[in-house]
Amino acid sequence: MTQDTTRRAMDAAKDALAAQDWSGARRLLAPLVAENPHGVGAFMLARAELGADRPEVAAPLVAAFRAWRPRHVGARVLSARIHLACGELDRAEADARAAQELEPERPGVVALLETISAARDSSEVDRHLAVIDRGLTATRASGASAEVLHAAAALQRQAPGPGWTKDPRQAKIAYFHHAGDLTAAVRNYDPHLIETSCEFDYITWPKRIQEYVRGRSVLDVGCGFGGYGMGFLVAGAAAYTGLDPAMELDSSRAKNKRIRKWADMGVTPRDITEALPAIRLVQASSEDCTFEEYFDTIALHNVTEHLIRLEEVMAGLARLCRPGSDVVFHHHNFYCWNGHHLPPNQPAQLDDQDPRHQLVYDWRHVNAVDDVADDHYIKTNLNRVRLDELREITERYFDIVRWDEIPSSDATLSRLTPQVLARVRDSVPDITERELSVNAVLGVARLRGGGT
Repeated sequence: MTQDTTRRAMDAAKDALAAQDWSGARRLLAPLVAENPHGVGAFMLARAELGADRPEVAAPLVAAFRAWRPRHVGARVLSARIHLACGELDRAEADARAAQELEPERPGVVALLETISAARDSSEVDRHLAVIDRGLTATRASGASAEVLHAAAALQRQAPGPGWTKDPRQAKIAYFHHAGDLTAAVRNYDPHLIETSCEFDYITWPKRIQEYVRGRSVLDVGCGFGGYGMGFLVAGAAAYTGLDPAMELDSSRAKNKRIRKWADMGVTPRDITEALPAIRLVQASSEDCTFEEYFDTIALHNVTEHLIRLEEVMAGLARLCRPGSDVVFHHHNFYCWNGHHLPPNQPAQLDDQDPRHQLVYDWRHVNAVDDVADDHYIKTNLNRVRLDELREITERYFDIVRWDEIPSSDATLSRLTPQVLARVRDSVPDITERELSVNAVLGVARLRGGGT
């Protein structure tokens, strides 16, 4: 091959590498490497093979080049990336450190070292989780071994990434990281339930109120299926009791909140209660239960708007509080755009030709209260409590320590025209724009007088 032909092939291969055309680069470089196995072509071909996700093919190519150019910084970096792709973290770090020593200002080396460190942490996490998973049956039968407790302690020292409400692996790290009692944590660990809780979005709400959850016993009123239990444990709750009269103890059907559809959770509330001592699921209402215990935190997620006997429930919750207990609620305001809890949930879903939508959209559900039948959902399942009324009822039993009024989206509020406001006031003359604009309230209340 003439020098001119070699130069043209090398230039074309550089262009192919820049365009991430790995097969094109390989086609151009293979003849050059066959002619000179130690030259620059070998280094470039190694880049192409790594780009094509063939690090095992790239490794001998870059090794051959490094035998010829042992102090080539780019070759050290490429070698580190190849070792990283092969899971050889010690060798990857050694090559990256060598590159840094040869050229301290080399772009990308610090980031590469951080990637190697993260991969090392990831590998360690997987190893510890594997130890705990292998010992799961024995742990439940006779307690955790020293090896399992050691692995759990290592995970407790590992901070989870920010995506621990969605990423099952990060959620498992969070479960141990937030745990107060490691012996109890390994006994109540359930990898499938953590994975499902991520999939069904049962960790987001516990994380949102984690400051009122971690290290505490939690009573979750109106918990639905009971799927939030593991979510609360992942957020650090010491114990969880879920309460709902509509709970079906032997059904695995649950609401996937991430996609807003019902699905099979693969486990029933009875299964969860029998397997995990820290989770207790009870098919009953708060009015019907006579717990002979107190709870550190009582949580109600989108429940207060459904409680027909709201004041009676609040009074009952006060009796379940000890000094310092908090009642934490997320209240979906009936008087907001989608306070009807029916389709459409947001303006983008609106079909103004759909009779179901015509009844409720643009605050028409407020006007519809007097017209719908007595057995309509709006009358039977929504108490239609107003914001100030909710606050007043709460303050009869608790001191409010937090009251965050969360507005509806801009797209929703743009529909609150003077004409809409006038129409709503035909039914509720003293309604305010604030009441129609607030989508939800996040409230935290503490027992007045400190409780007993």
